[in-house]
Amino acid sequence: MLGEQITAEPYSAYEKEHIMNIASLAAIAISNAALLEMTTTDMMTHLKLKHYFYTVLVEKLELSASQNIPLSVIMLDIDFFKRFNDTYGHACGDVVLQMVASVIQQNTRNQDMAARYGGEEFVVMLNDTNARTAAKIAERIRSSIENLDILYEGQHMNLTISLGVAQYNSEIDSTAKNLVDRADKALYNSKQTGRNKVTIAD
Repeated sequence: MLGEQITAEPYSAYEKEHIMNIASLAAIAISNAALLEMTTTDMMTHLKLKHYFYTVLVEKLELSASQNIPLSVIMLDIDFFKRFNDTYGHACGDVVLQMVASVIQQNTRNQDMAARYGGEEFVVMLNDTNARTAAKIAERIRSSIENLDILYEGQHMNLTISLGVAQYNSEIDSTAKNLVDRADKALYNSKQTGRNKVTIAD
């Protein structure tokens, strides 16, 4: 009704107050959304933070258990990341982290969630995805990163990552952390058996 009046008669004092109230509520909503984004997102990689990842994962696991929807987690870690910092400095390490995060985002859907787990380690939650499909996605991420040519201060650099995949199993995954730990153990297995590979958890 107020919209129709824009080209008609001037607003009354009551209508002006009503519009101001709507504007104030909209401003609060926008501010809250921006605040949520700031407190849940890693500013360097633009991926979610670990604590927020776990909050959402707990909710998704409940849904997965109640509706029998498959859900998988990928853990990934940059191989020999320390050499980038030691050889070229931490600014170079930051560029590497951003490039890896970008590849992860390009290979996940809106209903999935990628997060920076800590340091050079990342985690991805894949909704409605079994371990076999998750492994294919993990392999796509691995291959994309292996084929990156990163140019930093005139130097061409390549990198690889190791990955672990685990599918939620309500019989053995009593907590969200349990599921992530199984993916992390699979990642460790990839590291121990040559790196630059994907391993699926038992």
